[in-house]
Formats: sequence, C-alpha cells, structure tokens
Amino acid sequence: MAATIRDIARHAQVSITTVSRVLNDRPDVKDATREKVNTAIKELGYSPNIVARGLVLQRSNVIGFIVPDITNPSFPELARGIVNKARSYGYSVMFYDTNHDRSVEKEAIRLLRSKQVDGIILSFNEANKEELERLRLEHFPIVQIYRKSSNSVVPTIALDNIASGYKATAYLLSLGHTRIAHISTGEDVQSGSERLQGYRDALAEAKVPYDEQLVVCGPNTAESGKQCMQHLLALPPERRPSALFACHDLMAAGAYDAIYDANLRIPDDISVVGHDNNQIAELIHPKLTTVDTFKYALGEKGVDLLVEQILSDKPVNRIVESSTELIIRESAQALMT
Repeated sequence: MAATIRDIARHAQVSITTVSRVLNDRPDVKDATREKVNTAIKELGYSPNIVARGLVLQRSNVIGFIVPDITNPSFPELARGIVNKARSYGYSVMFYDTNHDRSVEKEAIRLLRSKQVDGIILSFNEANKEELERLRLEHFPIVQIYRKSSNSVVPTIALDNIASGYKATAYLLSLGHTRIAHISTGEDVQSGSERLQGYRDALAEAKVPYDEQLVVCGPNTAESGKQCMQHLLALPPERRPSALFACHDLMAAGAYDAIYDANLRIPDDISVVGHDNNQIAELIHPKLTTVDTFKYALGEKGVDLLVEQILSDKPVNRIVESSTELIIRESAQALMT
C-alpha cells in the first residue's frame, strides 16, 4: 500500500500541516523539521508529485470565511491573518459578510459550498448552532472562530472572554476603584455575556458588591457607547462611577465623547479601559488602556486548524481558547482620594 501524508507525519513525528508545508515548499518550516520530513518521504517511498496532482484534481484550493460584520473593527485584522496564512498553504480566501443575519449565514454556507470551497472558517452566533452541527455530521471541514457555541463539538478557535473581562476589571480594582461601570453588548451576545461574567467575577473576588445600575447594554457602536455613558453620568453624584470597563474599544471611544461633553477629564475624573486593542485605541486621547485579543494570530490559528482537517482523513474536534493581554496606556489611573 502506498504511503500517505498521514504516514509521513507519523514517521517524522510532526503534524500533517507541517508535512503539507514541506511538500509545498513553504518558508515557515525550520530546516531541521524539513530534513526530518524529507527523510521520512525517502524512507517510505512517498511520491509527493503524484499526490500533488491528485490534490489538484480533488481540491479547489479555496477556503471560505463567513464574517458576521465586516464593519466591526476587529474583523479586518482577523481576516488579514486568515488571508496571509491561507496563502502560505497555497489557498485563496472567499469572503461573505452576513450582517448578523441568521438566514444570510445559511445562504453563505450554501453559496460557498456551491463554489466547492475546501473548507469554511466562520463566526456564527448561538442561534445557528444547529447549522454547525449539520456541517460536522457531513464531515465538511469548518472552524468556528472568535466565539464558541455552548457544548460545541466543532473545531473552534475562541477568545477566553471571561478571563479578559476579569483582567480589565481587576486592573481597575487594583487602582483603588470600586464604583466601576461596565458598558456591555448584553447577555444575548456571547462575547458580551462572557466579558460581563469576567467583570462580575473580579468584583466578587474583591468583595465589591455588584450594582446593576452600573451595567448598561447596547450594540457595538460608538454612538451606543456614548448613549450608555450619558446614562451612567445621569446617575446621582454619589452613584456615578469613577471608572469604566467597555466591552469594545469602539464603545469606549463613544464613552470618551460623552465624558468630554460633560466637561469631565480622562483619567482624572473617570478612568476608562476598553477591549480589543483596535487601531482606534491609539488614536483617541488619552490613548486607551485595553485588552489585546491578538486577532491576526487568531486568524492564523484558524487556518492551521482548517487545513489540518482538509488534509486529514479523520475528524478534528479540538477547541482552543486563545489568551488575551492587558495593554496599559494612559486612560486609567489610581483613584484620587
């Protein structure tokens, strides 16, 4: 029986995707690893050229990326990571923007599969969980990215949103703040729900009572962030926050506007921490302390996991939670007493 790419990976003690990189002469392989793979190819009598021709006949060398909202500042960087990593494997990427519409998500899958893409990276909300399950049962290569479904059984690259919400809030607590407001996208949005949980966990650990008046919800827009902050600033003086954790940088930017309209200063009167580390975080003044989600690397990991499925003859059911990091800039300071 002729050796397969899986046999080469097992013999060389590397991943299938690494073998693929060597076969396609990709630059992102260490010399020692490349030598191990080439030695395995020779020892097993593997014929990469024959297999390559077979792959050309059976594959489109195109993958799909279904994005929920291309105007969301987080997704362009995620998309760039996906495109560049896919190119390193010899794949092109076809995009489809769904604008958070469940029916459009289903239509996107149908269209991309009609184009015979080899696999799809997607970011679906909980409402379309059954669509993910259907694709899994059909053994079609998919990766859920940026968010994960509850009890997910599909390969997933997701953020640890609870931990990142905790980090942001714990930082403000460490600066002496106890009246910490939170602008959230709400319980119906997974990232918003999880970051709210992290916020609550940090307060509970510090034995700071949770005050529902300090949590305001809205969509991820600057205008929403401004309106939420205006609501918080309308509270009686003794109930107003001294600090804010915003679920997204765009919402934090809107909050800046409301704070300045009220003739208050950042961070002297109100400290602000955002989430995402989008470009806007360094453009607003003062520069925003925020949580970096490493979106480019997240996109790269998504492609790695998808290509592993495409090249494998067995299901890959792996969920990877990607860590985040607090980036300290100028928008938060110790509470003045």
